[in-house]
This record gives sequence, C-alpha cells and structure tokens, in this order.
Amino acid sequence: MQLTDYLQHLYDYNYWANKRYLSVAESLTEEQLFRKQGHSWDSVHAVLVHMLSSEQMWPMRWRGETGTFLDPKDFPNAVSIRDYWVEVEKNMRGFLAEQTEQTLIRDVTYTNPKGETFTLPLWQMVVQPPNHNTHHRGELAAMFALMDISHPEEEVVQYFLVKSGQRKQ
Repeated sequence: MQLTDYLQHLYDYNYWANKRYLSVAESLTEEQLFRKQGHSWDSVHAVLVHMLSSEQMWPMRWRGETGTFLDPKDFPNAVSIRDYWVEVEKNMRGFLAEQTEQTLIRDVTYTNPKGETFTLPLWQMVVQPPNHNTHHRGELAAMFALMDISHPEEEVVQYFLVKSGQRKQ
C-alpha cells in the first residue's frame, strides 16, 4: 500500500469517527454540552472546538501559513461546530489530494503557537490530526459515560468492519 492510500484510509476513518461523536454531541442539552468535567478542555463543546481548531491549523502550517486558534464563543452549539467542520474537512481532503509519495516524504518546517520551530517529513505531520482526534474522542467518551450518555464505538477496527459490511453502522 502506498502512503497516499494509507492516509486516505486514515482520514476516512477519522471523519467517520468524528461524525459519530458529533451526532452524540448534537443530542446533548445545552447544559450537558457546556458542563465542566475536568478533562483537558473541560467540556464536550470545548473539546470539539479544540479538535476542530487544531485540524484547521495543520494544513496551514504545511502550506507555510500561520493561523490562530478558533474562538469557542464563535460556536454556540454542536451544529455550528459540525457545519464549520464540513469546510475544514473539505480543505484537508483537498490538501491530501494534492500530495504524492514524493511530496509526503519532503521535510516541512513549521512554527507552533508558542514560537517553537520544528522540521519533520510531511507524512509524519499529516498523521497527527487523526491521532490527536482519537485522543480527544477518548476524552469525549469518558465525558459521555460520566453523563450516562451512550456513545458509539469508534476504534479503527470498527470502521473497517462497517466498511467491509461485517457490522452495521
């Protein structure tokens, strides 16, 4: 399998899993969505905006652009997050579609919001957003469990079982 194919599968899984968790978030009351729970970003809302913001920022870095974090106040509910994520996903998929095996192995230098500069092969940075989102979906799962809200399985094997027809969505 080529690196471009692997990344396509990785992002297909990432968006499948994100959408499942966004659906749960959309079913929450306002109090549940904004309830402070002591995880890394406190609330379901804050975690989702953080995931979205980070995912938006990475392609900007890869293109040599700078960006700022999204303001959670600009997203009054889960639907507004989902709607904005449509454009972020479109941008990310567009970036991925432009890549070749050769462009993915080139070194890219970026500066993070703290002013620290790093250089890695592009493919090593491209795997970061799905990995980051997996981490935060784990936090969301814990938050949902603490509120006694059922949530879907989102492990990558579940995605492949659904995709292959061996499990239902």
